[in-house]
Order: sequence, then C-alpha cells, then structure tokens
Amino acid sequence: MLFTTILTASLAILSSAVFGEARKSKTHDVIVGGAAGLVYTPNQVHAQVGDHVKFHFQFKNHTVTQSSFDYPCEPLKGGFDSGFMPVAMDDKNGPTFTIEVKNEDPIWVHCEQVGHCPSGMVFAVNAPKKGNTFKKFLKMAKASGNNEYHDGGSYKRSEDDSEEDVEEKRSLLSRITGKRGVVELEA
Repeated sequence: MLFTTILTASLAILSSAVFGEARKSKTHDVIVGGAAGLVYTPNQVHAQVGDHVKFHFQFKNHTVTQSSFDYPCEPLKGGFDSGFMPVAMDDKNGPTFTIEVKNEDPIWVHCEQVGHCPSGMVFAVNAPKKGNTFKKFLKMAKASGNNEYHDGGSYKRSEDDSEEDVEEKRSLLSRITGKRGVVELEA
C-alpha cells in the first residue's frame, strides 16, 4: 500500500515536470463603445488557445462581428456575430458576448452599426506584429467608408446622396425588411 502511494505521487510529480502544469484559461475583458466612443477598449489583445474574450456592451447600439483582414468592415461568412446590442445611457449592466480562442490565428472584428467600422471601431485578437498588423487593419477599415457601407450586405450611394439621405434610406429599409443592407441603390 505504501509502495503504491509513493509510486503514484512520484508519477504525478514526474508528469507535471515533463508535461508542465495545466494552464488555466484567461478571460480578456473588452469594453464595447460607451464613454470612450466608437471603439473597443482595448482595441486588441493577445490570447492563448483556450482563453476567452468577453465583450461588455455599453451605451448605444453596437455589435461584435467577425471579419477578415482583407475586408475589415464586412462580416466573415461563417464567422461569429453578437447581433445588435442596444444599451440605454443609464444601464450600468449591459449585455456581454464571449468568444473562445480556438487557435493562434488572428481574429478580426468590427462593429456593424452604420459608419462605426469606417470610423475605426475595429478589434483584433492575436494580430501579428509584422505583415498584417492591427495598424494596417485599422487603416483599411477607415478607408472602407469612402463611398460604400457594409452592413450585412452592400449599399452603394450615389454622389448626390448626403450623409443624412444615406442614413434615412438605410434606416427605412431596415425597418421595412427587418434586415440590414438588403437593397443596393444604384448611382
């Protein structure tokens, strides 16, 4: 009996020395919008496989929508999407949305609210320090708002449309159809 106990303890010590201690997953908290404006705070995190990123929505109406590096303001087909999370100004306990980091690849995120992504409301998990960096992702997001919005679909505006006209048309389309970006208006 004593031999079995000693052997078991020795194997446990040897196992942890050889294979390392099991790592507990970490939760990275990110604020969505709120007093900081149209941003995720922080705007990027470095996470290990098994970690979680928990998005805390604050006032206004935002999303956490997966995109790609090449198309920062377009939803990634098959990617995650929190959907719109409206939060009142006085709400101190807004909703949350959590993702699990499944591998070490970068995860690119944007807000689907009209104009938010082109305003720089983007986020990344494990953005590379060289090549496709977060800085380049942010720059491409801001450049995407010149003449086209991406909001679950494509809405091209003509040069005659003012910003107010575009917002009014998109709002009306959303209320009628219950969907975002279902119609493309021709120039």
